[in-house]
Amino acid sequence: MTIFEKTKGKQIELKYEETGYHFIMKYLTEKELKWVAQFEVSEGEASEGVENYYSYQISENVYNINWVEEEGLTVSQILDFNTFSVYAFLTWNDETKRGNREALLQKGIFKIINE
Repeated sequence: MTIFEKTKGKQIELKYEETGYHFIMKYLTEKELKWVAQFEVSEGEASEGVENYYSYQISENVYNINWVEEEGLTVSQILDFNTFSVYAFLTWNDETKRGNREALLQKGIFKIINE
């Protein structure tokens, strides 16, 4: 089962513990997702986006989802529907850092919201 099939007609509310980041996500198709920030973003940063994504089912109810945003933010996310845990590794352009990329590893929880 794909992540799109698993969540079709539903939204996912994600809350990351360390950063306080909070998002509503929806898988629109087998290749496209939408995210909307539920927190105040920094000036000049996007508060929502529609992204092309790539995903694998790792095991029963565990999915790895990946996308690159227009501004260069790369997201690699694991959703575990067994524990409703989310893990994400993000990188973005930063010429002062190794490989010219800054990185953030974070974890949190999610829940399914019916539309």
